[in-house]
Amino acid sequence: MLQKIREKITGWVAGTILAMLAVVFAVWGIDFTFTPRAVAAKVNGDEVPIEPVLRAYQDQLSRFQQSFGQDVPEVLQQEIRRGVIEQFVRRTLLEQRIRDAGYRVGDDALSAHVRTIPAFQVGGQFNVDAYRAALAGAGYSVPAFESDQRRLLEIQQLQDGIARSSFATQEEMSRRVALRDETRAIEWITVKTERFLDEVEVSEDDVRTRYEESPERWLTEESVDIAYLELKLDDLAAEVSLSDEDLEAFYEAEKAREPQRFNAPERRRAGHILITVGGGADEAAARATIDALKARIDAGEDFAEVAKEASQDPGSARDGGDLGWVEPGMMVPAFDEALFAIGEAGQVVGPVRTEFGFHLIRLEEIEPGHSRTLDEVRGELVAELSRRRAEDRFYQMAEDMARFTFENPGTLEPAAEALGLEVRTLEGVTRAGAAGSIAAEAPVQDAVWSEAVLDTGENSQLVEIADGHAVVVRVNAHDAAQTRPLEEVAETIEGQLRQEKALARARELAAEARTQLEAGESVDQVAGSAGADFVAGVTVGREDASVPPAVVRAAFEAPRPAEASSVAVSEGASGIFVVRVTAFTPGEYGALSASQQLELRRELAQAQAAEELTAYLERLRESASVAVFEQTLQ
Repeated sequence: MLQKIREKITGWVAGTILAMLAVVFAVWGIDFTFTPRAVAAKVNGDEVPIEPVLRAYQDQLSRFQQSFGQDVPEVLQQEIRRGVIEQFVRRTLLEQRIRDAGYRVGDDALSAHVRTIPAFQVGGQFNVDAYRAALAGAGYSVPAFESDQRRLLEIQQLQDGIARSSFATQEEMSRRVALRDETRAIEWITVKTERFLDEVEVSEDDVRTRYEESPERWLTEESVDIAYLELKLDDLAAEVSLSDEDLEAFYEAEKAREPQRFNAPERRRAGHILITVGGGADEAAARATIDALKARIDAGEDFAEVAKEASQDPGSARDGGDLGWVEPGMMVPAFDEALFAIGEAGQVVGPVRTEFGFHLIRLEEIEPGHSRTLDEVRGELVAELSRRRAEDRFYQMAEDMARFTFENPGTLEPAAEALGLEVRTLEGVTRAGAAGSIAAEAPVQDAVWSEAVLDTGENSQLVEIADGHAVVVRVNAHDAAQTRPLEEVAETIEGQLRQEKALARARELAAEARTQLEAGESVDQVAGSAGADFVAGVTVGREDASVPPAVVRAAFEAPRPAEASSVAVSEGASGIFVVRVTAFTPGEYGALSASQQLELRRELAQAQAAEELTAYLERLRESASVAVFEQTLQ
């Protein structure tokens, strides 16, 4: 969007900007002295340019600033810099590998990929104008974008080659289930912290000492009051008035420009019966089962009743196998091809083999493809044409807003009056932003807390929040962080100290209870002597939500009991739990259904693929010549 604004800037404003750019080029851009240009790293002699790395670093830093609500510590900034550079180093290593290994993505594959990107579609169909406009708005040329996408697809080829070769053995799956689905018989004692709160003592000296030890903990939060002008393309589009003649002309023009745009494809309502294969299921047995079901249907049995009885697809079996309406490309290729090859409604074909198993497919109904009328697409065209007509006005207003606020740096009023906009305000905006407002957006946060806006009190430059959404902000007031007086925080400090001392007492009692349980004393006796609550005779799994999370954590941190029980301690929100494990039962792979076994196999294969890809990258990194210039990002 900003690129379009720049293209429209003319007159003395253009001259001023060109003069400023000339200074920038002289200082940073054109290297008249022929000194080496800054790079973030060198990987086997290939340079990693500083610009994209710096942008990625600033983006990451902004996210951390929002999370911290304050300046990010230098140590963490250093870690962020290293992490970002390492990401680019690894991508360069992959690019070198695919280049050397001869990976290639053809034009057809690239075109098919680009056409699937939603940002380039209108009404669910790829639109060339939307494609070019989106790229221009992001500052991308078509060749540059397609070159980047080609490289990403080539990298994906390499990653897929590694990922698809990964698999899980039967032994691995059995071990995983034995651990994942293990249950443990437990009993526990709860030592509640709150019982000691009234017993411990906290003096004024204790409070004063804590206050003086860490004054930074008692700072008020830095905040600003801001004013801003906001310009939204959607708001302007809502003001556009369109006549029936406008829409009819646009409809006809779009049909002439892109004849397929308003063609609704043929769709078919289908039902199926599935017998799954995989995860230990025998393929020959599955084939015999589906053949027997087909014979029953051929002999006259009702397809829906057979599906309810025998289909192993839990999503459709209860509905008699009904899949609803299906368009080309919605199902896996083999299923899709078989369904759309059926000649007439009521016909059953199969078995059809897919990655899920064997299917019988019944065609229920056909809805032929047709050209959508103007009435069918009216809402879509109103939104699109309104937005198109609003764009020119938006870009002109954005240009004017940038110019007026630049000419009057100390106020937003002239720009607001000239453009018919309202000066809006937000008070008490912290570095964490303000949820639900423009102050929650990273570009706005960057502008508000920049030196030019915060310290000088001047208007910001035009800030693009998103495509078709721009603002100019200024700071009306700045409240710096200050240490709150002791009187104001004394009650809070006393509460913290009282909680800490109570927790220490609870820990002492829990340690005594643990010793007694490990010595073999009964849980009710130990609880009675400690004046604590207890629970016995409970069996839990790793994901059990019926008991406190701290109890589950302790239960599975404790060693598996051999001849004797084992004990572990865990702290939770309500107190300290001393948990004794008296028995355990491993999970059984054979207890899983066929679909659960298949999902587990996929899950383990994906985990294995991730590990192998990481190891592959590490090997590339170890054998590469890499020089990192971290100081270029400082």
